[in-house]
Amino acid sequence: MNFPPLRKFSTDLTKNPALPFHEPIQILLAEDDDALREILQEYLNKPGRVIRSHKDGLEAINALKGAFFDLVITDLMMPGTDGIQILREVKGSHPESIVIIMTGYASLDTAIEAIRGGAYDYIPKPFRLDELEVVIGNACEKINLLRENRRLLQRLKETMAELEELRRTWEKHFSQFYDTYWTVSEEPEDSEMEIVLNQINPVPPDYHGEKGLQPEVLDGLERLVRFRKEGFLSEDEFLSLKNTLLKKLDIP
Repeated sequence: MNFPPLRKFSTDLTKNPALPFHEPIQILLAEDDDALREILQEYLNKPGRVIRSHKDGLEAINALKGAFFDLVITDLMMPGTDGIQILREVKGSHPESIVIIMTGYASLDTAIEAIRGGAYDYIPKPFRLDELEVVIGNACEKINLLRENRRLLQRLKETMAELEELRRTWEKHFSQFYDTYWTVSEEPEDSEMEIVLNQINPVPPDYHGEKGLQPEVLDGLERLVRFRKEGFLSEDEFLSLKNTLLKKLDIP
């Protein structure tokens, strides 16, 4: 059977291949019973899932070393290595992956060991297929929620970076404004504001009042208010910048 290429795993959670919410859930199935493995492969193969099946523990571990799987379903007792070792391998390299262990040798000790090792669930054989599907369906829902949380976290980081860049841009803008202010502070009072306004963006004298109130300045005042609300400016910084703008425009 030909499968689509496996996804490589990244240690950066924000770039984790499980992150995209729309991608199918990658499932690894390890079961040494050929008949049961084929039944599970067919029954669990539903839309939104890609299932890779392996006949023993060594095959499963080799597959885990080459790709990331959102969900691992493994038998406990298999040739080569057992389900507990597969659980350790998964949690050692991809701790966010979900592991479900099936076993026909159920005991309290192995169940405790599996849960302590990070297994999502421990299912004794024999079991009904619909019961297994309920467990796997819940696991898939959890995987999708984790993906969505990571996607939102990534969006939040990007938004914060954009806000920080905007803050730096406006710091530079107001720094240039102050430099211009002090450069012309020794000019005659009557021409001082004209020089400042002309250096920013000249407009006709009757555009907004006697000396012209540029849209850029109005926009600057609006942004000052928003920056104060968003916490980028302290109250003192806000008042100082606002008073400077209004004073130079002869606005009380």
